[in-house]
Amino acid sequence: MKSIWFMEGLSSQRDIIVATIEARQLLGLSFRVIASHRSNRPEITSVADISLVEPKGDAERVEFIKTVVLEHNVAAILAGRNCRWMEEHRRDIEALGVSLTTGSTSLDTHSIADDKVKYANYMSQHGLSVVPSIQIDTIKELKNQFSLKEAVGELSCIKPVVGIYGIGFWILDPSVSPMAAFNNPDNRRVTPKMYLSAMEQQTTHKLPEPMVIMPYLPGRERSVDMVVENGEVIAAVSRRKEGAIQYIEQSGEAFELAKSCAHIMQADGLVNVQTRDDADGKPYLLEINMRPSGGVCYSLSCGINLSGIFALRKLGLIDKETAIKMGTEGFQPTAVRSVSSVITLA
Repeated sequence: MKSIWFMEGLSSQRDIIVATIEARQLLGLSFRVIASHRSNRPEITSVADISLVEPKGDAERVEFIKTVVLEHNVAAILAGRNCRWMEEHRRDIEALGVSLTTGSTSLDTHSIADDKVKYANYMSQHGLSVVPSIQIDTIKELKNQFSLKEAVGELSCIKPVVGIYGIGFWILDPSVSPMAAFNNPDNRRVTPKMYLSAMEQQTTHKLPEPMVIMPYLPGRERSVDMVVENGEVIAAVSRRKEGAIQYIEQSGEAFELAKSCAHIMQADGLVNVQTRDDADGKPYLLEINMRPSGGVCYSLSCGINLSGIFALRKLGLIDKETAIKMGTEGFQPTAVRSVSSVITLA
């Protein structure tokens, strides 16, 4: 019996496994689902047919993969957290007769996706609407950009050039109080003066890490989850975020823009593209994540199982035409809200 292996992910690993098993049961298919993690995470691995502990270091990983592939007849692997390392070792892994998914098939593409300035420039070169992004490396450059933005009255935001989960993201808003970032940090607003003061206390010249400054777009944000095969979008669902509510869609300008981005980036696997509208409702690309988003399985609420489609394609259990049908047939626009819950471990 074939197996599909979901290695440690950055988010949604459990949801993807559950959705894959749901697709298996719905269609009456036979295959095994393997889950692995480097930490003790039974709430993730216990929902799979087989649970494994990954080695914490890189040195043992190739042998570990070889052993698991041969022992459990693994046909496909979703890389997850170590996607760059896995891409570097693609030849060795695929020599075992397994299909490897890292989000792309090129280290260069991973590098573009990880660097927000390179990504913005690349999208612009291909004629796609993307938020203009300027890299900041020094205190002097930071001051100059703050002065330019203030002169034109443009609200801006800043974040690390390389990073995930929105870590280090701040909206530079001169209208908020100096205490805004402390009193309501979740609002992510800070005065430019306060931000500059904090940065100057840390360095007088080169910033601790390159930052990117861009205009802040006040419109609707969308997160588009996709199943992509070498740049061809097989199935996609968009989530329009309005406060705590997310509206599930499958059409619109932002939806098409995200699909064009995935095509140009030659994405491969379960990937996610973020867009945001300007004040006039025109969408702009923010970033592409060459991995599943935390909300990839929200698509189940509208009748589309993206994780299931991905798994069945990788296992060779459905052809491309069937997968495309599964990505549209039965779709129902819906609104969802994420809720917190707990899982009993012991």
